[in-house]
Amino acid sequence: MTLRQAMRYGTLAGLLGGVLLVAGPANASALTLTCELLSTGVNPSCPASAPVYAVPGQYSYGNQFNSPTGEAPIAGSNIYGGATNGYLGSAGFIDDYFFNISPASVDVVSASIDLGSVYSINGLFARIYSLSANPGGLVTTTPNGPVDYGTITPEGPVTLVQISPTTLGSGSYVLELSGTANGSLGGSYTGTLNLNPAPVPLPAALPLLFSGVSLLGALLRRRTLSPA
Repeated sequence: MTLRQAMRYGTLAGLLGGVLLVAGPANASALTLTCELLSTGVNPSCPASAPVYAVPGQYSYGNQFNSPTGEAPIAGSNIYGGATNGYLGSAGFIDDYFFNISPASVDVVSASIDLGSVYSINGLFARIYSLSANPGGLVTTTPNGPVDYGTITPEGPVTLVQISPTTLGSGSYVLELSGTANGSLGGSYTGTLNLNPAPVPLPAALPLLFSGVSLLGALLRRRTLSPA
């Protein structure tokens, strides 16, 4: 690595640190990378269960790829990005973070920085899906069951992928990051998973009760305003 490249790499670390400060606190606990799929390199198998994470909690995660790891397309992969993004194409890496939680409101911010042809991630994407509906964990195309898809937002050299706050029930889930490390030195991403207590839903009978009270109020007002 040349001095100029090292300086660029230092700039990358500083910028990603700034993104993390926006995404969550610097003292966030770490989310463990559970399993990974690469076209070349070591591919640890996915376990059958997910570790438990506390709610509330804020958990940071990230990974770095050195060329050529994560660069070549994974055979048979075609990442579905939901109705907004459609199929994003093949990925050079698919990273899975398993987590088991009590009911929680969940949101995710992921980021990568493009330093031209030297250090970059192409097609960074994030999605959350149920581990029980996808027993193998890692999915190369479209997951089974409900899926929360990220929204891709380019911000100059930074690409943000955000999953808006969504309520998840008790159970095990997969936070999946995918993309291609297409820089000559590779690329990296970072992010934060935020878990907050889920809002307590109203009992099923309450909306019906409220509508009945509203209707009764309207009838009383109509009687009061009617001429004698």
